[in-house]
Amino acid sequence: MQKFPAWSFYLCAFEGVFALIALLSIPSERGNISPARLALLASILILIGLWIYLGLHHRRIIDELVAPISIFISALLALTFSLFLFFLRYLNLETLLPVYTRLSPLLWYLLVLSAQVAVFFLLAYKGIHPANLSIRKPVYFSALVTGCILFSVFVFISLTRLGLTPDPAYWGEPGVPMLGWQFGLALVGGLCVLIVSAYTQPEPLKKFLPFAVYATAVIIWLMVPFKVLTNSFYMPITPPTLQPLPYSDSIYYDQMAQSLLTGNSYLGEIPSRPLYITFLTFLHLLFGENYFRILAAQTVVLALMPVVLYFLGKKLHSRVAGTTIALFFIFRELTSLLISSDTRVTNTRMILVDLPTLFLLILTCLFVFRWLEKRNGLSAFLAGGMFGLLLLLRTQSLLIVPLIILVALLVVGWRQKSLYLQVAVFFSGLLISILPWLIHNYLLTGEVAFDAAFQYKNLASQYAYSGNLDIQNYDFKGKSLPSVLIEFTLRDPGFVFGFISNHFLATQINALLALPIIKQYNGIHAPINLYWMDWNGQLEWYNTLLLVLYLAVISLGLGAAWRRWRWIGLLPLTFSIGYALGTAIGRFSSWRYDYPADWIAYFYFGIGFAEILEHAALLIGAKIESSKIVEENQHIFLNPHKHNRILNHAVPALVFLLIGASPWLMKNIALPRYSDQSLQKLEMSIAQLPNAPAQNELQAFASQPNSFLQMGRLLYPRFFNRNDGLASANPSAAYAIRDYPRLAFLLLNKISTPAIFPTRDLPGPIPHAADVIVLGCWQENHVDVRLLALPSLETIYLSAPLTDPCLP
Repeated sequence: MQKFPAWSFYLCAFEGVFALIALLSIPSERGNISPARLALLASILILIGLWIYLGLHHRRIIDELVAPISIFISALLALTFSLFLFFLRYLNLETLLPVYTRLSPLLWYLLVLSAQVAVFFLLAYKGIHPANLSIRKPVYFSALVTGCILFSVFVFISLTRLGLTPDPAYWGEPGVPMLGWQFGLALVGGLCVLIVSAYTQPEPLKKFLPFAVYATAVIIWLMVPFKVLTNSFYMPITPPTLQPLPYSDSIYYDQMAQSLLTGNSYLGEIPSRPLYITFLTFLHLLFGENYFRILAAQTVVLALMPVVLYFLGKKLHSRVAGTTIALFFIFRELTSLLISSDTRVTNTRMILVDLPTLFLLILTCLFVFRWLEKRNGLSAFLAGGMFGLLLLLRTQSLLIVPLIILVALLVVGWRQKSLYLQVAVFFSGLLISILPWLIHNYLLTGEVAFDAAFQYKNLASQYAYSGNLDIQNYDFKGKSLPSVLIEFTLRDPGFVFGFISNHFLATQINALLALPIIKQYNGIHAPINLYWMDWNGQLEWYNTLLLVLYLAVISLGLGAAWRRWRWIGLLPLTFSIGYALGTAIGRFSSWRYDYPADWIAYFYFGIGFAEILEHAALLIGAKIESSKIVEENQHIFLNPHKHNRILNHAVPALVFLLIGASPWLMKNIALPRYSDQSLQKLEMSIAQLPNAPAQNELQAFASQPNSFLQMGRLLYPRFFNRNDGLASANPSAAYAIRDYPRLAFLLLNKISTPAIFPTRDLPGPIPHAADVIVLGCWQENHVDVRLLALPSLETIYLSAPLTDPCLP
């Protein structure tokens, strides 16, 4: 233990002078100093005098207070003052801002004092041991090399504007960032884990922290009310159901699940993202058509993502890193939930595939990490099987595979025969996961296809100078996807390389922007400042410096991961780069498309922050958990016994086979419905209902050339007033804005048909997913419903008399 330094007392007193100046600079009312202002001035003067007195006469009193309990109390006071300042400033601007303005000089002074005293007490109690940092010299060198590379990329982007120049084919805003206060809380959470680790046995933390991370995610995310979805793009809440029903891309996934539930097997098509559709179908089987429960259940499942990030961060570095990274993700998702109705966004309340893809991607990364650490056949097989499941969510993930093989080559060495055997086992696991789906698609189309046909057309349409994503006017006949891409690339390789590098670097920039920058914050209860929506590639000088600081911490994180694990430590970066390259080749980046890749910046930032904390702890002589992380992690995964090798491979092979086959098996969960669409049967079904029109009227109306009479499942009913509707770049014909009031829905049987029932008011109960019979007139892109029959309710609704003919 060392004595409390004398200069520290005078420093505390000197800082009080700045607090006095700040307090006196606040304009006073009517030119007079109020009693409250005098009291604040007196408080600061008393504190200044106390510090000077202690420095001159009673240093021994302070020296006797140097103890762990004093350090803890000082740190707790610093945290309390910081929270008090934050809430006083941002809880209620109208009421509390004047109070904050007057109290802030004293409160900031007390915050600085408590933080300084905590540091001084800690240094006096523990001393300074700079020699301990010598064991981290290799990390400094690795961080320096990494920092030079990252800074060179930063300068390259600044000079060329690649990654900042919008692409006319597709370009969007960065993904949702963390807010500043969330970022600070995550760092405090990591610091708390470091402190607790110093006084707790590792075994309780090993069990408690993953559970705490999961519980925190579930509680924080589910506490956000569903009303945030009211005006959301993908899951808006509208009459008559007042449920968050799917729209746009969400309709595609949910409608495919509904098709399985009605026994119509993906509407006769090869669906996109089959594994997610299977997951949705399972949720429908559990919770029916209650989307509040379905989305809550999805949230509970996706809350495992921060747990996986925790394990991955812990694997690479420490519990501090894992906790910090997990909290980053939890708080970022909180912001995404809160702004659901303010801008287009993806989150755990959306029926979208981006977050499930991220979930499987980081889980697969953990399995590949295990393979390259253990270097045995079973680990390679599990890694390959997990990667196959990832492909059933996003096929562009396939571009990660060559990078995985490259890392394996660097880790194991090309001279090692075991490498080639393990790579073969990896691909066998991958093939087992995707083989059932490939067989299914071949039997359906006679061709080896992995994804929906429109996905290939979308990609091909991107390789053009104009008309991108307009597949209706794009001629693909006689051409395969590879031939289209190769032909255009050979014709203009510079153009193709330009947009690929532009989108790839945009994803890396957006990953960095997931960390907070300095922008206006309007208060806890105020709408969140969506500053990233209008970002034009320019930054203020102070935000540029902030990003350089972020890059420095990320470099330290990369350097620490490299020194502990070499090439394996860069595996998360490999996954992110591979996925970003996949989307860039498709000429996409930004927004929700970046989510499976843009986690990498705050991931390595979390490791860098944990490394800084550990350096600080080493400086005061503390023992650090992660200095032996490699040895500790050797015991996490046990090697399989040789005599159980066949069983150890057979069980996971069967699991992967069943999961990979589940989209195919799900086609048999329900008997086909709505197969009999004969006019006679449907007319008879309508005639049996109360208040049914006369039989001759039904027959006469149904006999018209452009009439429509079918039975199916009524999906996603929405009522709109005049000049109201749901708008997007490609609006559904049912929900497009129109100049008359109406009920809009989709009729699902063997196909999906947009339907519109003109009505001034809701005619009565319109339950979602009810079996209905629709009689109407074909229009250009929808059915104009004249009669809507609900047999389960024994109800018929008419929008106009059947005696009125269908108009062209």
